[in-house]
Amino acid sequence: MEFDSCGISLKEWQDKEERIETALNIYILKIIQGKNRKRILLYAVSGEQSLPDILHWQNTDLNEKDFKLVLGQSLGGKVTVDLTKVPHILIGGSTGSGKSVFLKSLLMQCIKKNAEVYIADFKGGVDFTPIWHKKCTFIMKEQALLDTLTTIIYELKHRKFLLKDCGCANISEFNKRYDNHFKRIIFACDEVAELLDKTGLSKDQKELISKIEQNLSTIARQGRAFGIHLILATQRPDANILSGQIKNNLDYRVCGRADNILSTIILDNTDAANKIPKDSQGLFLNHEGVLFRGYLFDESKTFVE
Repeated sequence: MEFDSCGISLKEWQDKEERIETALNIYILKIIQGKNRKRILLYAVSGEQSLPDILHWQNTDLNEKDFKLVLGQSLGGKVTVDLTKVPHILIGGSTGSGKSVFLKSLLMQCIKKNAEVYIADFKGGVDFTPIWHKKCTFIMKEQALLDTLTTIIYELKHRKFLLKDCGCANISEFNKRYDNHFKRIIFACDEVAELLDKTGLSKDQKELISKIEQNLSTIARQGRAFGIHLILATQRPDANILSGQIKNNLDYRVCGRADNILSTIILDNTDAANKIPKDSQGLFLNHEGVLFRGYLFDESKTFVE
């Protein structure tokens, strides 16, 4: 729908989104300014439409493009993120929001796309069924994590040298030229706040965590061109845990059910707290304001199909 702005700013249109939806019986997907700044464009669907209560994953949903992941289904269609363009993901959600299942759905797709997947899990991997331990590398101790990240940084530098020497701008270009030589590397953590929290630690432990943080920061800044990606999740509303250098490079943000504090940490606004019902599971909001249903999948069947 296209409207004359009537001298009303785009922000005012966006602030009145709920009232417009009620008046027109629509669900607004986004509101933008037209090329003619006097026009406002509303992208919307009928207010009678709704998201499914459960969205089951089918392997046919796997996107065939290089490294585009399917996050779920919105009223406007499938929601995707292309890691070749937006390399890192930050996920937030309170206990029971479906955050861990959502994270697994992304990692499952990474595995199916033949990536090397590393998962930091200091709970001993108990939240992951045995098939995950066959498909991924689990890191369960801080020193082992530092060693793993140091190896990944070494690989990043190796790829940087090789791409520069071959005149390739990124790993996709290199793999096309040299027949898929390099796999993408995914590092994931289901509770990054717990990993990086230095509260109550000894001096040596704090130094160890600081080194881990520095390596994550390096990957966050440099990983995109070299096919090395972070997918970090948290349920703890602590703004001091993720350093600015890491957080500012986690460009794609997704939040499930959350309070105002966690929503603000992930999305820089309280929309997740306001737009996602307090009892919902598997419902998420991304940083672009798109509400979507995440996938539910059977781990034992999905990996073998």
